[in-house]
Formats: sequence, C-alpha cells, structure tokens
Amino acid sequence: MSLLLFAMFASFGSQVVGCPEKSVPAVVTVEVREGGVNEPVRGVEVGDLTLHGKGVDGAPSELAVGLPADIVVVIEDRGRGGVLAGAADLLVKSLLPEDRVAVMTYGVSTKKQLGFSRDANAIRLAIEKGADGTHLQIARPLYGVVDALKLFGKPEAGRQRIIMMLGDDQDNGSQIRVEQVAANLIEERVVLDLAIDPAPRRFIPRVNVPPPTVGNDTPATRPALVGRQSVARLAEASGGTSEAYVRAEFFAAMRERLKQRVSVLYCVEKKHAELAPRVALTEAGKKKWPSAEVRGPGLER
Repeated sequence: MSLLLFAMFASFGSQVVGCPEKSVPAVVTVEVREGGVNEPVRGVEVGDLTLHGKGVDGAPSELAVGLPADIVVVIEDRGRGGVLAGAADLLVKSLLPEDRVAVMTYGVSTKKQLGFSRDANAIRLAIEKGADGTHLQIARPLYGVVDALKLFGKPEAGRQRIIMMLGDDQDNGSQIRVEQVAANLIEERVVLDLAIDPAPRRFIPRVNVPPPTVGNDTPATRPALVGRQSVARLAEASGGTSEAYVRAEFFAAMRERLKQRVSVLYCVEKKHAELAPRVALTEAGKKKWPSAEVRGPGLER
C-alpha cells in the first residue's frame, strides 16, 4: 500500500493552518465515546484534546465535525430477503450533498458494483441488487477491506474516509492478517464500521474452497490460510465500531455516527506524517466527560 502523506490538508474550509518549518499539516479522525453506552459525545473543542506521537508539534490546530465523506459500502454477497432495499433507501436519505459513495461486494473474491458517485438512484440500485444473491462459498471480508482501500484516491481537505461493511464478524479464509490490514487503515486514515449480519450460519451453507492459484504456483507454495480472525477487532483498530444490526437503519446509523466524529487538524514533522498520533482527553476534557474515552486509529480497547 503506497504511503499517503497528508500535506494536502492545509485547511478545513478556507482557513490556512501555519505549521513550523519542516512540519506539515495532517488530519486524523477520532471519536470521543461516552463510557458504558458506546455513544459519541457532542461539543468537543480544541482544548479538550491533546496529541502525542513522533513529530507531533503541540496541541490540535483545529477541529471539525459533520464533514462530507468518501464512503465505500462493502457487502457480503448472500441473500437477505430484501433488507438491503430498505437499508439503501435510508442511507441515501442520510447522505450529505457532498458525500461520495462507492459499492463493492465480496465472497471468495470482490467485485466493484459502483465507483464513487453522488447519484442517489445509482447508489440505491448498486446496494439493492449488487449483494442480494445466493453466494455459498466461504467469504473473505479482509480481502473486501483491502480492495475497498484501493478505491480511495489521494486525501482531500475537509473530507472523511470510511468503509461501511455488512457481513460476518469473522474471516475464515484469508491469507493476510488483521494486523496487516489494520496498518493500512491506520496509515490511510480510513475508518471501518461493521454491521454484523445476525443470520444464523446454519441457514447459510458454505463450501470451503482452496485459495486461488497464482500464476503457476503449486498448492504447496501458496501462502497458508491464517485461520479465523475477528473483523470486529479490525474495526476497533481503525477507530470504528462493530454492531449486530436488527433493522434496516444500520448504514444510515453509521452515517449519522460519522457526523459526530471529530477531524483533528495538527502539525507533524514531514518524516513522521504517515504515523497516526495518540489522541487523548486533556484535564479540561476529562472534567467535562469523566467516563469518556477517545477512540481512533490504533487505539484499541
């Protein structure tokens, strides 16, 4: 995964942030969650957060909430009896005018159903029809996340980046590890939110298939399958959430939650610009929300 420096993040809106010599502006998205209820708090200000990490220069320069987003919807290809129609309709109604949405499906392999678009009808159709099939093979959500990351271009000022995934909370057939994918999400400042499909697995038969042959590789030289891995843990590592959905509002709820996440603009030495800083509450912030915690890239529970 290519390194994406965040020197382009010179402002939120039209305000230009000045950084010291040899430093560049960068951005990271975090969520201040109320303890025990797993809900984001509102009204976070610059003085409520502090940054720590290599090359980080001082406190945040600026905070922003409710920013437009580049959203990749990633759905496991399996029949769901029309639930995606309601989910798609509620999602497009929740989008901001400047949001861009792409849609992918995954099973053993991945397929792009729609490139980034603001067309509500195209988004709705891609979600409704793209992943409501009868896929029976073992699913590999980690590969879905990796291919979704490839759809994001260079970061733009004042925009968030998120993957909204619907599927199992376990990966059983990938040849890559959660830690590898988590590093890519953190490096590119992309948050993963997971809606866990509660459909009992006994009603969805799966056929285990061998990993695909690469070139002339023999089975003995193919990378070994890693084993069962938690996609929920991957979401947490990126600063996102994982919840079992019970109604069709799951994608719209993800978009609403994204509006409450805080984009933190700060200055960092150029050579450390790819590293996500540690973000914590200041003493003033702890007084406002004594039981709250800051969730962000690399800040696992």
